[in-house]
Amino acid sequence: MEKFGIFNLLSALSSLAAKPAEGEEPPAPPPDAETAPAAGVFTAEERKTRAAAMLERHEQISRRIRRR
Repeated sequence: MEKFGIFNLLSALSSLAAKPAEGEEPPAPPPDAETAPAAGVFTAEERKTRAAAMLERHEQISRRIRRR
């Protein structure tokens, strides 16, 4: 039985997608990329509010389960 070479095909497609077409310039990064905080990095206050919201949702779900 002959192998289909799906990995070779995927590799070729990904290399084509990574290269810009002829005459096209690669996309420029956003102008505020240097000043913006990295994605996924939160301040202490943001972490505190997210944790409080998550704990509140957990408590609401736990109360609904206990009632049953």
